[in-house]
Amino acid sequence: MTTLVSLLLFLILSSSTITRAQERAPHGLAYESPMAISPEAYDFFHPDTQPQRGNGPCFSPECSTLPEAATVLSTPAHESTAPPDAGKKRLGAGSIASIPIGLVFALLAGVGVYYVVMTRQTNAARAKAAQQLQPAV
Repeated sequence: MTTLVSLLLFLILSSSTITRAQERAPHGLAYESPMAISPEAYDFFHPDTQPQRGNGPCFSPECSTLPEAATVLSTPAHESTAPPDAGKKRLGAGSIASIPIGLVFALLAGVGVYYVVMTRQTNAARAKAAQQLQPAV
């Protein structure tokens, strides 16, 4: 029982020091060192800044260089079967934070149940030993 309590105490204290250590280092884009990228990479990540050139390779799906399985042509029948995006529910910060909090409460409930069961077994064993020591009346 004491090893379980000490393990739980160790986990709680170590997680708090890890979060404090992360707060010391500055974060964000302003603290990142700049990195040079190639013009092709810039064009890939900024497609709207370059005008579309029609004299290059074919831009239609019919003459794609991808294998046949990777080429998908959209039809109105396929588009109508897609589920609407408006019905989606997104996880907020509260529901994401509730996952580890729920795990902590479940762990504490398990430790409590374990303590109650062990206490009852110990008390039952003591009562049985005390009953065997008493003379029969």
